[in-house]
Amino acid sequence: MRIIELKKIRGQQYRVTLEGYEPEFVTVDAATLEQSGYREGSFLDEQVLNELLTLSEKNRARSRALYYLSGRDYAAKELERKLTRCAEREVAAEVVERLTEVGLINDREYARRLARDLQQYRHYPRRRILQELYAKGIGREEAAEAVAELEEEDLKQALALIRKKYYNRLSDRAARDKTAAALARYGFDYDTVRRAIQAATESAGEENETDYGY
Repeated sequence: MRIIELKKIRGQQYRVTLEGYEPEFVTVDAATLEQSGYREGSFLDEQVLNELLTLSEKNRARSRALYYLSGRDYAAKELERKLTRCAEREVAAEVVERLTEVGLINDREYARRLARDLQQYRHYPRRRILQELYAKGIGREEAAEAVAELEEEDLKQALALIRKKYYNRLSDRAARDKTAAALARYGFDYDTVRRAIQAATESAGEENETDYGY
């Protein structure tokens, strides 16, 4: 088959119109096309065309991955899932594996940074941080290590959250019940919720009860 037209269509993509091929044209990125050396009038067989298209898909996936990584860090599985929106799963996995090999993706370091940020800025308890790491595609070993390295205890995080969002919801039993429910939904366990509310209430100068019922 013969290339009868090369036309830039968007960004760094070219429409390659082929004579004697169905469909009539394919899309190839500029870098792959330049690397191939093919021009209008060049001949290529179906095997070479398939290799060209596969290489182009890999190059596009790699460029997209680097674009994503320029904005923030990603876990390997998280980035792989994102890339499958525009590339075959095998291509996405290969691109992510290569970026991991060269150090642009590091699940262990990413898990540590994310765990610290979730604790420091969002006051998440440890079990919720674990869930968030799993959701990002971090493996159980890396996630457990990251959480184990955290310095602050859940009680301190619960108290920080109360001061930040619920400081005016401790005045009576009904208000404390609502605060307890909110903390439980946030991921804190029963004992931490009870201790945090008691400590916050005492700190606010409220009259203590022997048993809050939590």
